[in-house]
Amino acid sequence: MEAASPLRGAASFQLNPFNVGMEQAERHWYVAVVRRSTERYTRDQLTQLGYESYVTTQHEVREWRNGRKKKVERVVISAIIFVHVTEQERLDILKTGLLFRFMTDKARPVNEFGRHPLAIIPEHQMEQLQFMLFHADRPVEFIPGRLAKGTPIRVARGALKGFEGTVLRSEGLATVVCTLDLLGCATISISPEDLEPI
Repeated sequence: MEAASPLRGAASFQLNPFNVGMEQAERHWYVAVVRRSTERYTRDQLTQLGYESYVTTQHEVREWRNGRKKKVERVVISAIIFVHVTEQERLDILKTGLLFRFMTDKARPVNEFGRHPLAIIPEHQMEQLQFMLFHADRPVEFIPGRLAKGTPIRVARGALKGFEGTVLRSEGLATVVCTLDLLGCATISISPEDLEPI
C-alpha cells in the first residue's frame, strides 16, 4: 500500500465534528483501527512518515511440535495501534489510507455536531502499558472492558456485520445474544475486535 506524504505545516487547522475544543499543537495518544495482522506494517509505515506510533507487542518463546523453539513478537491488542500526534497530524494520517478510522469515546456525551469525541489514552496510562509489556515475564492478555456483560453491541465486520445484540458473557470471545421475549434467546461467540458498543 502506497502512503501519501504528510502535509507538514502546510495545511491550516481544520474544524471537524470530532476535534471541538482541542488544541492544534498538543499531542495526544489516539486509538487507530487497522486491518488485523497489519499492526506492525502500519507502525513501520507511519514511522517512515515521521509519526510516533505504538503497537502492543510482547516477545515470547514458542515451541513447535518438532521441539524447535523460536522467539516471536506477539501482538497483544489486535487491529489497534496507538498514534501520538497533534490533531492536524491525525487528519494528515487519515489521508494516507493506512488505517480504517480513529476510535471515538462513546462513554462521553456527543458534541454540538452530534458526534462522540475521539478516544484519547492519557499519557500515564500509555507509559504503564508500555512498561508492563516490556518488563512482563509472562504473557499479557487484554480484556476489553467496553464489552462488559449487558453491553448493547453492533457487529462491525464479518458475515454478521450490522447485527445488533447484547453481550451475555465477555471472557475471551464475547457471547452475543439475540433475545426473543416470548421464547428465549439465540447466542453466538464473536471476537471482541469485531464488535462495537451502541
